[in-house]
Amino acid sequence: MANKKNTKKKKNGAKNKSSNVKAKVIEEIEEIVPENEEVEEKNSETLEEIKKEKQSEDKKKTVERAKRDLVYADSGDNEMGKLFKIVLIVTAILIVFYGVTVVVTKSANSAKKKNEVKEELAIQYNKIIIGSMLNKDGEYYVLIEQKDDEHLTEYQNGLQMAQVNDHKTYEADLSDSFNKSYLSDKSNYDSDLTKFKVTGTSLVQINDHNISSVYDNYDSIKAKLEELK
Repeated sequence: MANKKNTKKKKNGAKNKSSNVKAKVIEEIEEIVPENEEVEEKNSETLEEIKKEKQSEDKKKTVERAKRDLVYADSGDNEMGKLFKIVLIVTAILIVFYGVTVVVTKSANSAKKKNEVKEELAIQYNKIIIGSMLNKDGEYYVLIEQKDDEHLTEYQNGLQMAQVNDHKTYEADLSDSFNKSYLSDKSNYDSDLTKFKVTGTSLVQINDHNISSVYDNYDSIKAKLEELK
């Protein structure tokens, strides 16, 4: 019986010890769990802070990148603006130069045409028909020209020199249809032009609607033109 009691006591003691151990383990676990929860909370807070810092850094980088892009864009716009201005200036210069060139060319052509017209009018004015060569006032000279005369150019140059010295001079072409009838084998220097005839190139001196002298050969024509120079 005593052994049985001892055995029971031992069993009860073992149970008590076992329950005490369990209680301690539970207490330790209960102490550990809050610590773990605190650690997890701290870890989660740290992760949040890290995320926030990373997001903040990302935002800063994004802002800086945007600023750089904006600076590059502004720089590019400025370069394009400068290039555009240069192109405009060059274009304006070319347009002005072209306009000036056109104006100068037109002016030159206009002046040339005017001079040509004046020369043509002067030539026409110096041409005369033999049948009306006595109609002008004052003293003047008429060179009646035969086109195949080898000295004709020399005579015409002398006539121009006479004009320079303020002598009135005119030319009559014997090949002209209005003048052909005045060419003949025999000369007649009558002031009645219905009777007037020449045999070739002649220089006629007219004064007050009358024929005063006629020079009808090379030597006499040349000498008179030299005198008029």
